[in-house]
Amino acid sequence: MRVRTQLALALALLAGFTAAVIVAIAAYGARDILFQRIQSQILSIVSTGAAQIDASSHERLRAETDAAGPDYAALRDRLRAIRDANRRADVHVRFVYTLRPRPDGRWEYVGDAEEAGPDRSEVGDIVEIDSRQSLRLDRGAYVESAFSHDSFGTWLSANAPILDASGRPVALLSADLDAGAVESQLHQLFVTCAIAGGIALILGIGGGILIAGWFTRPLERIGETVARIGAGDFEARVTMRRRDEFGALATAVNQMGAALRERDSLKSALVRYVSREVTEEILAGEGRVISGARKQVTVLILDIRDFTAMSAQLEPEVVVGFLNRFFTRMIEIIFAHRGTLDKFLGDGCLAIFGAPLDDPDHRRNALRCARDMLIASRELSASLSPHGLPLRIGIGLHSGDAIVGDIGSEQRTEYTAIGDTVNVASRLETLNKEYGTTFLASAEVVEGAGEDFRFRHIANVAPRGKTETLSLYTFAEEP
Repeated sequence: MRVRTQLALALALLAGFTAAVIVAIAAYGARDILFQRIQSQILSIVSTGAAQIDASSHERLRAETDAAGPDYAALRDRLRAIRDANRRADVHVRFVYTLRPRPDGRWEYVGDAEEAGPDRSEVGDIVEIDSRQSLRLDRGAYVESAFSHDSFGTWLSANAPILDASGRPVALLSADLDAGAVESQLHQLFVTCAIAGGIALILGIGGGILIAGWFTRPLERIGETVARIGAGDFEARVTMRRRDEFGALATAVNQMGAALRERDSLKSALVRYVSREVTEEILAGEGRVISGARKQVTVLILDIRDFTAMSAQLEPEVVVGFLNRFFTRMIEIIFAHRGTLDKFLGDGCLAIFGAPLDDPDHRRNALRCARDMLIASRELSASLSPHGLPLRIGIGLHSGDAIVGDIGSEQRTEYTAIGDTVNVASRLETLNKEYGTTFLASAEVVEGAGEDFRFRHIANVAPRGKTETLSLYTFAEEP
């Protein structure tokens, strides 16, 4: 699942949860406010009404026959006035009546605002509703804390004491509010809150999708650039002007691309000189190993004997084709023995062992390379046999100090070695002609050869311009 989708879902869930909490809080808060308002209204009704009832005349009503007297008529008219004045759209009082405790602990009806009918209670009728078991005179005016339900409907009842001349409570004025309309209002309130919550959820989902898109769009652009860089397009860059974490990430990705481009350029330059394995070792190391340095190296110089005369007898296409095959094989051998191709020298080449990476076995690796080159030259000679031309090569090896590194101009450089060690190796390669050999190595090379090679001493010579002599060696047996 994409990050944008995950973020959109998370924001939608958060919006839904928040909307649900807000709706619940609003609904229940509004319910409580409405319920408390209704409680206050009906409590005010019974409190005000109780103060309007004459307790002495109320106490004279003791039997059902008293209902025909003036005291009952006055009480009934007062109760109906209270009832009718409070039958409104916001509050609907259904029943108004008075109650009195009996000596046996039960309660009885005294006055009732109802007209004749099944809902009318007569003087002395016993109160049989269970909720009336909590009726008390000493509680003052009070209202029930919740709606009550019976076969007649849903009600909210309130009671207020009727006081005699001494202030003693002698009866209760009771009013039953028809809560059906109130419950309908509460239901409508919950429906309205639910609709508001649904709208908030839809808006939250839409907003979450927009926010997720806005938030992840920079990540997608960065991801696309990283993918292009991963595919080898090191010129790919993130164009993003932001001063937040996304901007910092984009800058880091651009820096990575620049570094990889520089690394790729370096790698492209290195593979011209060394094998890909050595290139990876160089790139994995620390520091600029191709910068100028003085190193102990072994220099190998290879030359094809009498190639100028040979090429004059061959077609140009044959000459170029042969040289390409010859150098391809020779370079493979150089790289196989951890050598570095310095340069081509017309019909020859120069290789370095021990640079740019330090190699404690540079002498032995150079000797193995020279041996394999001699073997390969005999194999390649077969390609010239149809033309009746032999292939002869000369190799010179010398070990010593040399300055190695990238040398050249800004437009063109090459990794090369300079110093006396290179000059001596070149002189040894030339001396092969004088001594009739194909391979000559100096004592400095032979001393590091170990027991893997056997040599034959050729001569001691003093190179031109040098006072000290060189001991020349060739392989004891032709490879």
